[in-house]
Amino acid sequence: MSRWTEGALALVVVLAFGLAMQLFVGDAPDAGGGDNDPTPTNTIPDDPEAASRGEQMVEFAGCLSCHSVDGTPGQGPTFKGLAGSSRPLETGEFVTADDAYLLNSIIDPGAQVVQGYGNLMPQNFGDELTSEQIDDIVAYLKTLAS
Repeated sequence: MSRWTEGALALVVVLAFGLAMQLFVGDAPDAGGGDNDPTPTNTIPDDPEAASRGEQMVEFAGCLSCHSVDGTPGQGPTFKGLAGSSRPLETGEFVTADDAYLLNSIIDPGAQVVQGYGNLMPQNFGDELTSEQIDDIVAYLKTLAS
């Protein structure tokens, strides 16, 4: 391979990586800096574009290494049928997996731990993802409700 071809290939790789980061992180100056309100109150609209971005973010953030989308048991609860369901917590209480619960489970995963799973979330993704990215993930989770 010639030097010119190697240089062109390297440029393509760098540009592709930059585009991927732009898609997933955005160009907000504090992206990844935790700009999320820890007590979510908004309702996430059903938005196919947001859900598509959320699906990509679930893959990019590594969620699928512990959570399935097809009902298969894993280290974490499956995402299939999660949105809108009643969830048993370690405290013995039950909570409805509404938008606020889903948002809070991403922002503060140890606050309401699902029975049988322990507090295994590796990090607080509220510090890693923007509010929009978290909203997109919730929009995606809602598509897996049935």
